[in-house]
Amino acid sequence: MMYEMKTRYDLKMLYRKRFHKNPNTVFLVMTPEHNNLGDHAIALAETIFLKKHGINYIEITGRELNEMKLKKSLSVMNGYPILITGGGNLGTLWMNVEMMEREIITQNPRSDIFILPNTIFYEDSDWGRSEFEKSIKLYNRHKNLYLYAREKNSFEIMQKAFQNVKLIPDMVLSLDQCGEKKERNGCLLCLRKDCERTRTDRQEQIIRQQASELFGDAVSNTDMVVEGKVLAAQRQEALNTKFNQFSGAELVITDRLHGMIFCAITGTPCIVIDSKSPKIRGCYEWIQNLDYIRFTDDVSQIVKEYQKIPQTEHQYENTQLQEYYLELANDILAKI
Repeated sequence: MMYEMKTRYDLKMLYRKRFHKNPNTVFLVMTPEHNNLGDHAIALAETIFLKKHGINYIEITGRELNEMKLKKSLSVMNGYPILITGGGNLGTLWMNVEMMEREIITQNPRSDIFILPNTIFYEDSDWGRSEFEKSIKLYNRHKNLYLYAREKNSFEIMQKAFQNVKLIPDMVLSLDQCGEKKERNGCLLCLRKDCERTRTDRQEQIIRQQASELFGDAVSNTDMVVEGKVLAAQRQEALNTKFNQFSGAELVITDRLHGMIFCAITGTPCIVIDSKSPKIRGCYEWIQNLDYIRFTDDVSQIVKEYQKIPQTEHQYENTQLQEYYLELANDILAKI
């Protein structure tokens, strides 16, 4: 007990000192140290966004939050602005993350809490509906909780359930990684292997046949998930490696949300395979003006869709999204 009290006191003094030094400071929490580069790209985009708008931040990763929870120290943030990293973590798909979000909200009643652009999913079952009701009651008890949906389907669900909901694009779409042009060769397949996979084995066989028809043997596999953990200090280097890989491909075929988004921000031609999750189609709506990103729900049409992509160099254009990110920045700045 004395150790826990000393830990809470030491943390509180540390953070108070940093907040006193720079009052434009927020907690950016639950950032990843796992191996999903899509989540790391979100965290990178968030940190760049905060720096751009002159918002100092203290980053606390998911692992560090778990340590704070064990030491009963989550409440040391109480009274300070808290930004919960965006992604696809609202709901029952990643229940451990949902439970931590509930803990943060419960333990910090005096904080302005922002759940950054997110997808929401609660399982369509008695259990899923029960958990959704728990979240609705708990979230709505917090007087200063602000939620941001990254696509319209989630926005409509969240708007009906919660207070203070806005629609803002996935944070990674705020990045521009086109940079210096380099030679492109072959095709990359970036296909899901985890619990969110929805394609059949037959569909994957057709995808590979279509890719081979276009590029012969110059077809290789990649993934948004890498081997081993990626720490916050390693984030930029790991992402640069993946951005460079995408930038070197003539075409990427993917059923992953951030596979599509990495193509968009690197100017890489992409065929996006629809899945049962509405988040991919929903986020595609933000970039459907990009003529090098093609969306299909029929894997047999990959060759035809690729032939529709102009064979020129492509530059990412996100000017139309900037007003949304500015609105988010203004929301945060108003509470600092």
